[in-house]
Amino acid sequence: MKSVLWRQILLRASLGLLVLAGAAVAGVYYWLAGSLPLTAGRVRLAGIKAPVEIRRDTDAVPHIRARSEADALFGLGYVHAQDRLWQMEYQRRIGHGRLAEVLGEAALETDRFLRTVGTGRAAKSAWQRTRPATRRLIEAYTAGINAFIATHRGRQLPVEFALLGFEPEPWKPEDVVVWSKIMALNLGGNWSDEILRSELAARLGPERAARLLPAYTADGPVILPGKGQNAAAAVPSPVPAALRPGALLALSEKIHTLLGGESLAVGSNNWVVAGSRTASGKPMLASDPHLGHQIPSVWYLAHVEGGNFNAIGATLPGLPGFPIGHNGRIAWGVTNLEADVQDLFIEQLDPDGRHYRANGRQRPLTVIREVIKVKGKPAVPIAVRITRHGPLISDVVKGTAQPLALRWAALDPEDHTIEAYLGVNTASDWRDFTRALANFHAPMQNFVYADRAGNIGYYAAGAVPVRSSGDGTAPVPGGDDRYAWRGYIPFGALPHTYNPPRGFVATANNRAVSGGYPYVLSTNWAPPYRAERIVERLAAARKLTARDMADLQGDVQSTYARRLLPLLLRVEGSDARSRQAIALLRGWDGRLTGDSAAAAVFWAWHQRIPEALFADELGADLAGKYLRLGGMLGKVLPGALAGEGGWCDDAATRPPEDCREILKRALAAGLDDMARRQGSDNPADWRWDRVHRAVFAHAPFDKVETLKPLFSRSIGNDGDSFTVNVAPVNRKEPYNQFVGVSYRQIVDFGALEASRFIHTTGQSGHFLSGDYAAYLERWRRLAYVPMRYERKAVESATRAVLVLEP
Repeated sequence: MKSVLWRQILLRASLGLLVLAGAAVAGVYYWLAGSLPLTAGRVRLAGIKAPVEIRRDTDAVPHIRARSEADALFGLGYVHAQDRLWQMEYQRRIGHGRLAEVLGEAALETDRFLRTVGTGRAAKSAWQRTRPATRRLIEAYTAGINAFIATHRGRQLPVEFALLGFEPEPWKPEDVVVWSKIMALNLGGNWSDEILRSELAARLGPERAARLLPAYTADGPVILPGKGQNAAAAVPSPVPAALRPGALLALSEKIHTLLGGESLAVGSNNWVVAGSRTASGKPMLASDPHLGHQIPSVWYLAHVEGGNFNAIGATLPGLPGFPIGHNGRIAWGVTNLEADVQDLFIEQLDPDGRHYRANGRQRPLTVIREVIKVKGKPAVPIAVRITRHGPLISDVVKGTAQPLALRWAALDPEDHTIEAYLGVNTASDWRDFTRALANFHAPMQNFVYADRAGNIGYYAAGAVPVRSSGDGTAPVPGGDDRYAWRGYIPFGALPHTYNPPRGFVATANNRAVSGGYPYVLSTNWAPPYRAERIVERLAAARKLTARDMADLQGDVQSTYARRLLPLLLRVEGSDARSRQAIALLRGWDGRLTGDSAAAAVFWAWHQRIPEALFADELGADLAGKYLRLGGMLGKVLPGALAGEGGWCDDAATRPPEDCREILKRALAAGLDDMARRQGSDNPADWRWDRVHRAVFAHAPFDKVETLKPLFSRSIGNDGDSFTVNVAPVNRKEPYNQFVGVSYRQIVDFGALEASRFIHTTGQSGHFLSGDYAAYLERWRRLAYVPMRYERKAVESATRAVLVLEP
C-alpha cells in the first residue's frame, strides 16, 4: 500500500516538475519571441513623407515600395534593423573600435588597432565631404534604422543585446560610412603581406623569399588579354632589414578573423556573356563574391522601389543600396581586383617621440588622444601618432624594430564610394554606369556589366596609387619622397572594355592586364585555377542558358588538381592503404564532390605537403604564418614539387632527399589523420563532405560553448580552395571551411523574371526565426531564390505586408 502511495506521489511530483519546466521553457520562448519583428500590419513613424509598403515574399525577400528614393531607403534602413540590428551593431562597433565596451578586455587589442588605423575618423571625414544629394539618401536610410530603434526596447530587441546587457545608441550617418571602410580593409589588407615578405627575406634572403610569394603564374588567364603590366614600371621595392614585426603580423591575423576572412582566402568570381554566346541572344551576368562565412550572412536580399530607384539584389546591412544586382535596365556584379592600395613607410622618429624626419626637416607628429572603454575594467587611454604618410600602426604592439606608418587609400579625407554605388543602382546605360564608377574609391573592384540593349562591359574601379618608385611589395623608407604616392591612376586609364570581341569577360581575382600597361596594379594576384576553369567553359560554349550559368557557379572540377596530380602520382604506395589511396587518385576525375573518396585522399595528402617542404628552412613559427596564405601555396606548390628552388631537400637531414621522399612521408601522415577523422582505415569508405564542412559562426556567441549550438551552423560541402564553387580548406582546423561563396546571382536579360539569387544562411538574424538558416541547404545544393521584380510576380508570392505610415 505504501509503495503504491509513493509511486503516486513520485508520479505527481514528476508531472509537476515537467509542467514547471514546460512553463519555464514556454516563458523563455515567449520572452525571446518578443524580439521577432512585425511583418504585417501598419506602423506610424516619423521621418517619411508618404506610406512605405514592405511586402515580404515566400522566400523572406522584402519588396519595399515608396513614392520617393528617400522614403524607399528609409524603408530599407527599417527592414535592415528589423532583421539584422545585432549584426549592424557589431559591425559599427568594429568600425569605430568600440567592441571592448560590450565584450570586455578580449576585444581591447583589435579596438586599439582600429582606433589607431582610424577607420572611424576616416568615416567621419568622408561624411563631412559627402555631396548634398547623397547626404539626403544616407540620412533617410539612417532615419529608418533609428525609427526602428526608437520604437523597440528591452525584449523587443534582438536577444544579443539582453545577453550582453546594453541597448543600441541611435545611428549616425558616419556609422553607415564606417562599414564601407571596414569592407575596404577586409578586401585590401596588403600591409600584412609586406611584413611577411620582410620576415621571409630576413630568413631566406630577398631572392629566395620572392620564390615563395610569386605575383602570378606565367600561363594564367588575364581579364583583358593584351593589356598588362609594364615590367619597367614594376621595379621591386627594396626589402628592408628585419623589422621584428612578429606581434604585428599576429595581430593582422586577429583582424582578418574579426572581419570574417582569412587574408588571401577572400576572393570572388563574376562573368558576363554577350548575346552572341547565349541561347536567347541577350546578355547574361553571373556574380558570386567570396567572403568570410558568418551567421547571419553578410548579405541581405532586397528589392527597393521609389522615385527613380528600382533595384533588386544583394544589400549589406548597415549600408544603403546594392553592391550587386540589377535595375531592369542594367545588371552589375563585383569581384576584388587584388590591387595594392596600402604601403608601409619606415619613419625616422626623433628621440623625443614627438617629431619625425621628412626630407631632412623635423616635423611634428600629429597626436590624437582617444579613450577606449572596456566592460568591467578601467578605460584605456591611447595616443595615436600620425605622420604625413598615415598612422604609426607599429605603436599598437611592442617589439617592432622600426616605426611603421600606414598609407592607405581608404583613409583619404574624400571618399564617394557610397555615392558611386547609388549611382550604379539608378544607371540606365554604360555611360551612366561609368560616370557613377568614377566616384568609386575603395575597395578596388572588378565590375562586370550587362544591359537590356544587348551590351556587356567591364571596369576596374577604385583608387590605385601611382608610386614615385617601387612596387609596394615591402616597407620602404619614409624619410624622403623616393617612394611617395604621386596620386592615383586616372579613371580613364583603369582597365576596362566595352563589348569585347570574344563575347565575354570573366574575373576571378586573377591578373587584370598583361603587356604594355603603364601602371602597377598589384603584385599578388589570386592563383589562376578558378579563372582557368571559367574561361575554359565559356570559351567552349555558344548557346548558354541560365542553367549553364548556374552549373558553372557550382563547378567543382579542379584544374589545380589536374596540374598537381601527375607530380603526386610519381610516388608508389608503401603499404596496402597507401596503394589503395593512390589507386583512387589514379581513377579520379578531379571533381571535388561531397561524396568523393578521392577528394578526401587528395586533401589528406595535400595538407601535409607544405609543412614538409618549407618548415625546415622557415622554422615552425614563420612557416605557420606563411602557410596561412593558402592561396599563395596554389602558385608555389606545383613548381616546388617539380624540383624548382630545391625545397624538397630537408635541410636538417642527410643525405639530401628528393620530392618523392617528402611526398611519401606526407602521404603516410595525411592518411593516418584522415582515417581518424573518417572513422575508417579504408580510403574507399571516405567522403569529402564528412570532414569538409562550411562553418557559419555567430559573432560573438560562437565562442560561448553553451550558446554556440543555438546560434552557429555548419554543413558538409563540395569544392576546395581552387574550384569555381570555392570552398577554401582551412589549415588550423582541417578540413573546415570558414570562407567561401557568400552570394550567388544570375541575371538573364532574355528572361529577366527568371533571374535568381541566394546567399548563405537566411534573411533573419533572430535565431528563433524560421528564416534564420532557411537558405543554408539550398545554398549547399546550388538552388536559388527567384529575383521577383515585376509587380505581378511580387504580389502573387507575397506572404506578409507591412505599411509604414507618416
